[in-house]
Amino acid sequence: MTPDSSAAIRELLDKQTLFELVIRYCRAVDRADADLFLSCYHPDAYDDHGNFKGNPAEFLAHLKRGTMNPAAGPVQHSISNAVFSIDGDVAFGEAYFQTRSITPEGQSVASFGRYVDRFERRNGEWRIAHRRCILEHARPGFDKRLFVQGTRDRNDPSYEGR
Repeated sequence: MTPDSSAAIRELLDKQTLFELVIRYCRAVDRADADLFLSCYHPDAYDDHGNFKGNPAEFLAHLKRGTMNPAAGPVQHSISNAVFSIDGDVAFGEAYFQTRSITPEGQSVASFGRYVDRFERRNGEWRIAHRRCILEHARPGFDKRLFVQGTRDRNDPSYEGR
C-alpha cells in the first residue's frame, strides 16, 4: 500500500463511521434509547432543531416529552443522500432524512429535511459537535419557520464551513 492509498482508505473508513453515526442517532430516537442518543454527541455539542436549541442533555429531555416518549407511538427516521468532507479531526456532513410517525389518533404523518452537521473526532471517536436541522416539509404541528431555512443555491447552510 502506498501512503496515498492508506490516506484514501482512512478517509473512506471515517466517512463510513460518520454515516453510521447519523444512522445511530436515528435509531436512538426511534427506539427511545437515551444512552445511545447521548453517545452520538459530544457533551458540549449544540443542536438547533427548530423548536429546540441547546445541548444534547437538554435536547434529550425535550424529546422525552414528545418523539422519544414511548407512549407517543411509532416513529421511523430514514437517511438517504449523505455527503461528508473531512479535514483532520473535523468533518462536515449533510444527510437527507425522512420521518414517519403515527399519531395517537392513528393518523400517519411524515416530514423530510436535512441534517447539516459539524463532527469532531476527540480521543479517537467521532461525534456530533454542532447540528442544524433544516425542515423542508413539516408534519402537522411543526412550524417550519422555527427551523434553519435552506435554499436551492450556494447560500444554503450546507455549504458553510467546507
